[in-house]
Amino acid sequence: MVSRRHESSALKYFTNLTDREHAIFEAGISLGAIFHQLIGMPVDLEKLDELEAALSSTFSIQPFRTKIEIKIDAEKIKKGLTKPYNYGVITPESLSIKVVVEYGEARVTARLEWIDEIGFPLMYVQEAT
Repeated sequence: MVSRRHESSALKYFTNLTDREHAIFEAGISLGAIFHQLIGMPVDLEKLDELEAALSSTFSIQPFRTKIEIKIDAEKIKKGLTKPYNYGVITPESLSIKVVVEYGEARVTARLEWIDEIGFPLMYVQEAT
């Protein structure tokens, strides 16, 4: 793992965080930003793979993100299609996101996924080292 941190001019704003805490902070920012930007986005089910790849690539350019996987559940989109136009949008239930952040000596994998038992799109830390 390559040790990456903020430029020295920005480090003064993060002196109270360990590398692990900072990586968790960055992962949370990613999940929140991605989630709130995608909800309601129109979806062409025939081009779902292309959309997932483009979104994953686009959000991966944020600092310290080493991997982002965005998956959209086509079956859940189909349930909400507006007739007669077959128009679907991304919903909280249809979205699954995995973010990997490396900051300094830390690596964090965070997830967002719909959890049926709580009826909520939960953001959580899956692994932090």
